[in-house]
Amino acid sequence: MDLYTWLPLFIYIVIGAGLAVALFSLSLVGRKRPNPVKALPFESGILTVQPTRQRFSIDFYLTAMLFIVFDVELTFMYPVATVLRDEGALAVWAFMVFSLILVAVIFYEWRKKALEWR
Repeated sequence: MDLYTWLPLFIYIVIGAGLAVALFSLSLVGRKRPNPVKALPFESGILTVQPTRQRFSIDFYLTAMLFIVFDVELTFMYPVATVLRDEGALAVWAFMVFSLILVAVIFYEWRKKALEWR
């Protein structure tokens, strides 16, 4: 492999890192003028009547994490399935084992009632 094949990736990383450093540097340069009006929580133009810091149950976070994990895995299943056509039987069987593990995990979570709101 030569450097020419990796050049687009290198340019992408350099531009991304440069943009991150530039935006972070610009955030440090600006003046900070605290104001009581700016400190008010604002949602849809309605002032809050209760404390804005509320505690959420663990069920909310557990459901959100499970959704993210399975959403990402299912998002990658289609591209992998299209590539498996050219890879051969071993890759297909590995993908089937992965899919069965996902199904087993979903059934386990369902049995433990991790998917239900209490």
